[in-house]
Amino acid sequence: MRRALTAGSTIARAAVLLPAAMAAWWFLAKGPSLWLLEKLAYLPLGLLVAPAGLPPIQVAPVTGDWTFNVAVNTYGRNPQTNEALFVSSLEFTADQDSVALFACGWFAYLALAAAANAYTRAQAATVAKGLAIVTAMNVLSLAAFAYINGYGSVINGPGGGGYLWLLKYVYHLIYLVAPFAGPFGVALLLHPRWRAGFGLLAEGRAPAGRAQRVTAGA
Repeated sequence: MRRALTAGSTIARAAVLLPAAMAAWWFLAKGPSLWLLEKLAYLPLGLLVAPAGLPPIQVAPVTGDWTFNVAVNTYGRNPQTNEALFVSSLEFTADQDSVALFACGWFAYLALAAAANAYTRAQAATVAKGLAIVTAMNVLSLAAFAYINGYGSVINGPGGGGYLWLLKYVYHLIYLVAPFAGPFGVALLLHPRWRAGFGLLAEGRAPAGRAQRVTAGA
């Protein structure tokens, strides 16, 4: 009964706080969160996906579109002649709404942490750890997004690569699953109230006591 009440109260709070946090992010904080994501992701993307000597990300000041430079170093097909063509790097642009999903995880996690009553002095370090994990997930997902879009655009064609399906599968995971499931997974990992609500905490010594009663009866 206590577990059911815990799960019910936590989920009920999350049902209110999570949509409110997402609305606040979209209407009030999307721009600042994208600015922060760009600053945090610049160096990792420069090391992971960008060719040497080129900026990994450029954000248009007026439209907010993101331009990525991606090192691909693979063969594709010339669209005019259909001849094999080695591509060392390419540039592509995504509008800011396409990138925004990688900046929403902070707000989703904070709402889930609030639903678990985590905003106490004792749990401040835990919340900070959760934000750090979500930040790493955001940046790595953005790097994968950039690389898959760049590499996939080169090999996406006849004879372009036998594992194109795998790239598409990973792309859907990082773009349609990770931004939403990731913060919940972090909350489940770090906050006992979420784990207790789903029966993932130890049940105590009941099994041992039951074993002792069986022995006594024997």
